[in-house]
Amino acid sequence: MKKVLCVGSVTTDVIVSPVDQVPTPGELWAIDSVSTHVGGCAANAANDLAKLGVPVVLSCKVGKDSFGDFVKNTAKANGVDVKGVVSGDVDTTVSIVCVSSKGERSFLYNPGSAADFKLSDIPDELIDECDIVFVAGAMLLTSFDGAPCAELMRRAREKGKYTVMDTAWDFDDVWLPKIREVIPHLDLFMPSVDEAAKLTGISPKDPDAIADKLFELGAENVIVKVGKHGALICEKGKERYTLPTYMSIKPVDSTGAGDSFCAGFLAGLAQGWDYRKSGRFANAVGTHCIQKIGASTGIVSIEETLKFMQEHTDEVPLD
Repeated sequence: MKKVLCVGSVTTDVIVSPVDQVPTPGELWAIDSVSTHVGGCAANAANDLAKLGVPVVLSCKVGKDSFGDFVKNTAKANGVDVKGVVSGDVDTTVSIVCVSSKGERSFLYNPGSAADFKLSDIPDELIDECDIVFVAGAMLLTSFDGAPCAELMRRAREKGKYTVMDTAWDFDDVWLPKIREVIPHLDLFMPSVDEAAKLTGISPKDPDAIADKLFELGAENVIVKVGKHGALICEKGKERYTLPTYMSIKPVDSTGAGDSFCAGFLAGLAQGWDYRKSGRFANAVGTHCIQKIGASTGIVSIEETLKFMQEHTDEVPLD
């Protein structure tokens, strides 16, 4: 099985539920639960891949603090190779995740270590030992987005690696200029439809036109994640199709759902599957994610996920 290098953002997620609105100043409201989890796109994907059973190395930056120790210890316990996790004189990135009674989420975010992550934090040895290089959390990596990320992906491609990227929500509202020069170095770009709409200036109601624009910008292949409706799969030179997901499964917490889709898809590629099989599997992994509180809590092995898919062929047929 191929090995994946997950590069990019990491947080400690403090998940609070339910939060349908914020108390006014001076008020105290009771909630049902507070829990702490490792989050951030790269860490989520790495933890998901390890729980699925795919060999994975995490490359990110944390602070020299208890949150940083929590990130490393949790990833290691899940089976992630953490030799690429570096520590700096900066706070570990933290997100306060507010989960509504409907399972939707909003965030309060301290950029911290993710914003301080640099190209120099990624030794060539990490690239050399992996087959797939996945940058996750682009747009939040202040010191790495743009030219440094493009340089990483250029070098990875020169070494024969398969390059993949996903984005996060750009709270700076800059969008495309942050990553434009990276896109031509991508074998696969798989953003969410809302983020891709911001990147391209095209309505999220038209994912086909969004994909056209991303191809125009230089991506080799494109997947547009369309939330509960699944994913639009766009392989270069092939007919496009949308893979549906499991609508009967109601979300408990959608934290990390997009990251789990990416992990599922990479797990398929790591086993040599084609895009269609990998995409169906990715939807099943995402469905497991939303059934538990936390970005990676609900993820199960490849074998268990395949069993789930066989048991739900009445809802999403396998072909």
